[in-house]
Parts: sequence; C-alpha cells; structure tokens
Amino acid sequence: MQVTKTLDYAVRSLTYMGHQPVEKHSMKEISQEQHIPLNYLAKIMRRLVKKGLVRSSVGPAGGYTLRKLPNEINLRDIYEAIEGEIRMVECMDKDSICALYERCPQLPVWDRIQLSMIKILEDTTLEDMLRERKTVTLNQVN
Repeated sequence: MQVTKTLDYAVRSLTYMGHQPVEKHSMKEISQEQHIPLNYLAKIMRRLVKKGLVRSSVGPAGGYTLRKLPNEINLRDIYEAIEGEIRMVECMDKDSICALYERCPQLPVWDRIQLSMIKILEDTTLEDMLRERKTVTLNQVN
C-alpha cells in the first residue's frame, strides 16, 4: 500500500499547523515551509475546510487555523477528508457486493488488514505525530 501524495501533503500541512494550532497560517507560508505546490495545497485546504478540520478566514489578516486541538484530530479524520471512506479493495465498498462475496477467500484477510489500519489511524493524532517528531529530533542531537 502507498500513501497518496495528496494525503501526505495534507498530513504535512496539518502537522505544520499543529505546532501553533491557534495561529493563522497563510497558504503561501504552508506551501513554502512544507514544499507543497500552492495550487495543489489550495485543493487540499478546501477539502480540509469542508470536512471541518481547518477554519479559513479571508482578508489581509486571513489564513488557516486548526478547528480542533492537535490531540483531537486523528489520521482517520484526515484520511477520510482527503481520500473518502477507507476500503482495502473495491468489493468492500458498502454500495456494491461482489458476486464472489459469500465464498471469497481473500475477504477475511483484507477485512482484518482494513480493521487494523483503521485502528492505527484512529489511535494516531496530530499531537502524537508532533511528539514523534520532537523525539526524532532530540535523538538526532544526542
């Protein structure tokens, strides 16, 4: 499995904002600091605003702020804001049932993997990621 560039950029942006969660961050600032193309970031921020993870304000003093504290935003929230519903394989879509559903030997395996992935995403917050980054930086210094 591979994380999409869009999801990577979204997590990077939110983690960056999580360092100062109540500060307003301009799109240009986030783009430059996180090396994300400005047009690409604009699309990502629209999705994050629409899903209620980020607040947008316009005008000269405008920008983006987190709508919740870093410990209240988990990776599942971000994943679903960017990618939609989590599903390992197409046949696991709620709206479609595969003809082989009843006897598919793969389904239980994909289901266990999906449930494990969802648990990890739910259990990992932006705050956890910020803490991980601090730990990595401290270990590199020592």
